[in-house]
Amino acid sequence: MTPYFSSGDPSGTGSGFERPQHPDRISDGNLSDPTRDGWIDKSAFVCPGTPNWKAGSPCTIGVTPGEDLAPIGRFGNSGLGVIKGPGTVNLSMGLGKTFSITERVRLKLEGTFTNLPNHTNLADPQLQIDNNSFGKITQARASEFG
Repeated sequence: MTPYFSSGDPSGTGSGFERPQHPDRISDGNLSDPTRDGWIDKSAFVCPGTPNWKAGSPCTIGVTPGEDLAPIGRFGNSGLGVIKGPGTVNLSMGLGKTFSITERVRLKLEGTFTNLPNHTNLADPQLQIDNNSFGKITQARASEFG
């Protein structure tokens, strides 16, 4: 998964207003024991060229001249797919048995079971670094994705 922000233009090229931008990555970002309330190391991603920036606050570099920091002439250094997602566990099963009643008549009994252990599969965490919920998982993955 790839963290991003959508409110700034650190390169000064105008591309920040058309598509999500990459933050600067200052450490790995993956936690050894992630939870739904903290899947990502929030301190690993920062708004490019913005000293003392905190996760969840706007990344407005280069947006409003005179108010915001000036563009730094480059994009963020974080790559694509640097965060490992929660994954999916799914065990489904089907059982069937055919009984011969007579030579021409058969009875077939079947049963199917979806998500047999009833395991909750977590959805992806919030990946927008300028969102207050950055790094949190707020919902379960829908069953059709399991």
